[in-house]
Amino acid sequence: MKCVILLFFSLPVYAQTWFSNVTVQPAINSCSISWTTAVPTIAHIEYGLAPGAYTKTNTDSTQFWKSKTEIFSGLTPNTTYHFKIVAADTTKDWITSVDYVCKSNSSTTTTGHSVNLNWRASTSTGVAGYNVYRSTVSGGYYALLGNVSGFTYSDQSVQSGTTYFYAVKAVSSSGLLSTFSNQVQAVIP
Repeated sequence: MKCVILLFFSLPVYAQTWFSNVTVQPAINSCSISWTTAVPTIAHIEYGLAPGAYTKTNTDSTQFWKSKTEIFSGLTPNTTYHFKIVAADTTKDWITSVDYVCKSNSSTTTTGHSVNLNWRASTSTGVAGYNVYRSTVSGGYYALLGNVSGFTYSDQSVQSGTTYFYAVKAVSSSGLLSTFSNQVQAVIP
């Protein structure tokens, strides 16, 4: 007689909360970090000057997201920062990413160029501001540059000989994002 024993293992939801598509977009005094998770999470960034020496943190997001962008600012120009993403699912089981690096841009721009953007107000109700995104690839892979409450943005971190693509999303007072606006292109001489 053969005896069959079946074992069932049940993994909690937080085991599915892996970080993927992590992108880093440095600026002079900040770093923008974007990522996705398998399940909606709240999250924050811990950062510092050495791996494992995370002396600063930003606040937890207030809404659960599968895709998230966080900015940590007040950085010293031309400095390498180490950071990790700390996230929790609805059960508040916290997980931590591996160490990532972001080197803030130099405070001097050698190009002397900038790109000034402006747009019309969204016709949606409850708009609290706008996220401005930039890519070097047409149609996607946008990194968050900043969040503004008005209708203009000046990108001071452009480099000569580079083509940039910009898009904007409206942000509601509850943190919901619109779809991307039409893309515009800027060629830096």
